[in-house]
Amino acid sequence: MRAAVICVFLALVLAVWTMALAVPTITIETDSEVFESGDTIEVGLSAVNDDEGMSVDVYIGLILPDGNIWSAQYSGWSHSIEPWILDIYVPASFEMAPTVFWTFDLPCGAPPIEGAGDYAFAALLTYPGTFTYVSIASLAPFAYQDSGPSTGITMLSIPAGSFLMGSPSGESGRYWDEGPQRTVNVSAFQMSETEVTEKQFEEVMGWNDSYNERGDDYPVEGVTWFDCVSFCNKLSQADGYAQCYTMTNVGYSGDHITSAEVSCSFDANGYRLPTEAEWEYACRAGTTTRFYTGDSDSDLGRAGWYYGNSGSQKREVGEKERNAWGLYDTHGNVWEWCWDWYSSGYYGTRPDPDSDPTGASSGSGRVMRGGGWRILVLLCRSAYRYWNVPRSRPDSVGLRVARSY
Repeated sequence: MRAAVICVFLALVLAVWTMALAVPTITIETDSEVFESGDTIEVGLSAVNDDEGMSVDVYIGLILPDGNIWSAQYSGWSHSIEPWILDIYVPASFEMAPTVFWTFDLPCGAPPIEGAGDYAFAALLTYPGTFTYVSIASLAPFAYQDSGPSTGITMLSIPAGSFLMGSPSGESGRYWDEGPQRTVNVSAFQMSETEVTEKQFEEVMGWNDSYNERGDDYPVEGVTWFDCVSFCNKLSQADGYAQCYTMTNVGYSGDHITSAEVSCSFDANGYRLPTEAEWEYACRAGTTTRFYTGDSDSDLGRAGWYYGNSGSQKREVGEKERNAWGLYDTHGNVWEWCWDWYSSGYYGTRPDPDSDPTGASSGSGRVMRGGGWRILVLLCRSAYRYWNVPRSRPDSVGLRVARSY
C-alpha cells in the first residue's frame, strides 16, 4: 500500500515538474524507518532556496496506510478538504539546515499514527499561492509496528452471580445514597488484579503526570475520567480488541483530556471502566460486610491503605490481603473511576432484581469507588459512593479496568 501511494504521489508531482525550475529543494525525514509502541518519532525538515527573487511555501502532510492524507499547520494536526495546508515559509536566497520540527510519542492521535501499517511524511515545495508550479517533493516513508505495550496487566475472571448492592440501614458509617439495597444480577466479566500502575499507564499513553510519582508499581493518579477512557481504548487497540468507547469533540489541557462526548459499547470485547455495580460486586467477592475482610475498622488495615496506615502517601499495589476473587486494593490506596454518572437517587429508580445496570443516562459527575490513601475508614467501605466531575484530576484518583466476555 505504501509503495503504491508513494508512486501515485510522485507521479502527480512529476507531471508538473517541467513547469518550474528545480532550483529550490526540500528534504523531510524521520529518525528511523521502523517504529513500535512506546517509541518517540522525530520529523526533520530542511530546505534550500537559491532563487534570489522568489520565496517559496512548503506544504506538509502524512500519508496514511489507507491512502488518505492528513495535513499539518502551526498549532496541531487536522484533516482538511484540501490535501495540504501551508505550514512553512522559506524566503528567497535562504538555506534552512536540517532541524527537527516535530517530536511525539507513539501511538498518538495527532498526527493519527495509532495502528500498524506503512506511513509516509511528505513535503511539497511550491511557489506562493499555487499548487501548479511544483519545484520538488520529498517523502519520509516509515513503518509502524504495533507490538502492543508490555503492561503486565493481569486480568482476573469475575464469575456471574447476584448480590445485594448497597448497604443495610444499620451499617456503621452508612450514607443515605447507598440504598435502598436491591438484588443485582451481574454477568461474568474480567477485572484487573490491581489498580493500573504508573508504569502500565505510561507504557500505553506515553506519559505519566501523577502528582505523587513514586515508581513503576505505584498506582497512577491525577488522571481525568476522560484520560481513563482513552487509556482503555488505546490498550484495547494494542491488544487487538474492539474498542468500547467512541469519543468525539475531544478537548485537551496539555496531555490530559478534559472534555469529550463519550458513548460505550458494552458488547465490545475491549477494555473499559467497570460499572458501579460491577465494581461493588467484584469488591465484595461474595461478602456482605463493610469491607471484604470484615466489619470492624481494624479489618480495613488488612485490605487496604487509608489515612490510618498509609503514612500519608500512596503505596505499591498488591501489598495487602487480596479478596476471594484475587483482587487487591479495592479498599483504599487510590479511588477508582467507574463508568456511571452519579445519581443520588439511582438506587431507588431501579427494579429489584436488577440486571447489569450501567448508571444514570446523564449527570454532572462520574462515580468513584474504593476510597484512598488519605481517606477516613467509613469512606473506604464496599458500599460507599463518591463522585467528581470527569475533567478533574484529584491527586488520589486512579483506575482499574474491566472487560466483557
